[in-house]
Order: sequence, then structure tokens, then C-alpha cells
Amino acid sequence: MVRVHADGQTAESTFKPLEHYGKQATLMEIRIGTGRTHQIRVHAAHAQHAVAGDEKYGVKECNTALKEFGLRRMFLHAHSLSFVNSKGEPFSVSAPLDAELQGVLDKLNAATPSRQRKTRAT
Repeated sequence: MVRVHADGQTAESTFKPLEHYGKQATLMEIRIGTGRTHQIRVHAAHAQHAVAGDEKYGVKECNTALKEFGLRRMFLHAHSLSFVNSKGEPFSVSAPLDAELQGVLDKLNAATPSRQRKTRAT
């Protein structure tokens, strides 16, 4: 298990909330500036907002509650990836959220009263 520690390697993660589902969950965009082992999972847990479905760093009660919304795995999805390849050329790829995770969001959305739901423009 990896943890945040003052003497550890430097790691950079930027979290941006995209949509809140009451107190149940928040959809986040996360950009990483480094590539450390379990980086997103460790930083999210350290900030007291673990990745949904994360059995290693997550919160058991939250994971159990989210199973009622159809979550069967960790809610972590690489929407896009960009880097410069070995020839010095930029490379980018993107992938839409799969049907299973989109279904979880749809169920959370339906269960969250509009006054508790906050959407942030991207």
C-alpha cells in the first residue's frame, strides 16, 4: 500500500469537480503531472474523498452504498491520455465512459434531488 508522506517522492494531481450527487458522490476530472504508483487513488484517499469502489484505499461503507447504484468495480476511467512519443511527436487518445459506469451516474442523477445536484461547466 502506498501513502502520502513528507519524505516520499513528489507527485502532482489536480482535482476538478464536474458534478455533485448530493452527499453520495462527486464526479471529478483529475489531471496528473507525474506517474506514481496508485497516485490518483492515494491522493484522493488522503484528501478524504476516495475513489468509489476502491477496495484498497476506499471507504467500505461508501462502496457498499454505491453498489445499490450498480457500481461493481472501481470508478476510475482514463477519459484522455496525451504525451510526446519517442519520435518527439504529440500523441493523444480519448475514450467515452463505458455503459456500466454511465449507468451508475444515471442512477445517481435520478436519485439526487435537483437542489442537491450541482453541475460545473467543463
